[in-house]
Amino acid sequence: MNCAAMVCGDTTIAIDCGIAFTDEHGAELVHPDFSWLQAQKENLRAIVITHGHEDHIGALPYLLKEVRVPVYAPPYAAALIEDRLAEHRLKGVDLRVSPAGSREQIGSISVERFAVHHSIADATGLILDTPVGTVVHTGDFKIESNPCEGQRFDRARLEEVGSQGVRLLLSDSTGAEVEGHSRIERDAEAALEEWIARSPNRVVVATFSSNAFRLRAALRIARGQGRKVCLLGMSVNKHTETARALGLIPPIDSLLIPPEEVSALPRNKVLLLAAGTQGERASGLTRLARDEHSRLQVEAGDTVIFSSRIIPGNELGVLDVINRFELRGLEVITRDAHPEVHASGHGSREEQRTMIQILRPDAFVPVHGTHHHQRRHLELAVEEGIRQTQLVENGSVLELTRDALRIVDTVPVGRVYIEGMQPLTDEVMKERRAMGSDGLATVLLSLRYGRLRNLPRVVSRGVFGAANRARIERKLAEHVHDRLKGRHFTSDDAAKEAAIEAARRFLVHNHRKRPLIVADVNGEP
Repeated sequence: MNCAAMVCGDTTIAIDCGIAFTDEHGAELVHPDFSWLQAQKENLRAIVITHGHEDHIGALPYLLKEVRVPVYAPPYAAALIEDRLAEHRLKGVDLRVSPAGSREQIGSISVERFAVHHSIADATGLILDTPVGTVVHTGDFKIESNPCEGQRFDRARLEEVGSQGVRLLLSDSTGAEVEGHSRIERDAEAALEEWIARSPNRVVVATFSSNAFRLRAALRIARGQGRKVCLLGMSVNKHTETARALGLIPPIDSLLIPPEEVSALPRNKVLLLAAGTQGERASGLTRLARDEHSRLQVEAGDTVIFSSRIIPGNELGVLDVINRFELRGLEVITRDAHPEVHASGHGSREEQRTMIQILRPDAFVPVHGTHHHQRRHLELAVEEGIRQTQLVENGSVLELTRDALRIVDTVPVGRVYIEGMQPLTDEVMKERRAMGSDGLATVLLSLRYGRLRNLPRVVSRGVFGAANRARIERKLAEHVHDRLKGRHFTSDDAAKEAAIEAARRFLVHNHRKRPLIVADVNGEP
């Protein structure tokens, strides 16, 4: 959910605007609470996007519904953003394509882009010239020794900037736990080609849809080995289409087949290119694993190659998919057992060290990754002799002057959960968490002229086992009746509050249960 703000005088810019995926209590997405940014809308001049991954662009529609400012993005990210805006029916957004090497003057901040290697096309970092000095934001990056076609790293420009003086470096910390250098994309492609060649039957390649370089490699390998390709999943189709439109993938119409034609071909003549590497419940890969896909199936002897990593937090879902394939007799190749099949988009410690050595900043702040990753990255900067360093948390206000770097304040931050493109209120999420962890008890009151008419009705779910449920519900109804009988309530809300409090006391005292309790009134005025 990357989103940072830079404030300089009367100029505020947002850097990136991302989402995270979740399955927490029915929500599908989560994005940062933009209340503080919305309060700055008089000074908010632009949103500057570093690259097109969802954790950097996915929340743009939600912010732009509240605040309309220009959005600057590199070409691949801009194409993806256009799709997101169309999905939300947002028209008239000022979206400006800003490739590596371009420079924009946004209020008192000059923004120049430089190209970096990453697992998506057109990834960039930012050189931000301000009245207190130059700030460099790396975005997500790695440094490859032998990049594949379409990748670029503007080392010469960074060396020039470093020689002129960098006041502050904000640098990607995601790979700070990995020693040495990260695996390069060409090596992952070579391993993928070897595994597909040795697979005697149908092959499923599961990879991150946004990695156009990996998609291009899989398509090239399939063509070279005489396999037709079925694109499985909306995101794979969308990214392939975008990459073709931008010239990253050559014409492939003769190579592609729809799902319903897969079964008609010999098994060794098909490659399925699938989304769903994180075990997403509705993905094509998960439906294949569960044998729930409506138009195609895999069989014992087929091969599934996970050319991807497991994002922390998704382990159970991914392992479930792997287990289901293996139980059905498929061979499953993963990065854990065969690390050569995937190359991370984030630089390891030596690449992070190289970035520091190129720029030689006066001050350093690690960004992205967890607090642990950032702390490890900060240790590396200290090793390289950087004297001014600072760890920041969500909501930290970091002040940079010509001489100092310090946290001076905090601003409110939080999470907004999304279901079906609509935000869920804090109250709704609180209720869902309570129901999900402790169950639900409903008390239905019958009132007449503000007084209880008869015994309330109680219905509970997820609180008691079936054998005891009816008996305890009856006891609870009797308890609420005893506490409320004879009282006169001036409103339905007052009666509901009294019923909820009585029910809560009974359940805590007698059963040590704390479900979500709701009450309703069915009666006459």
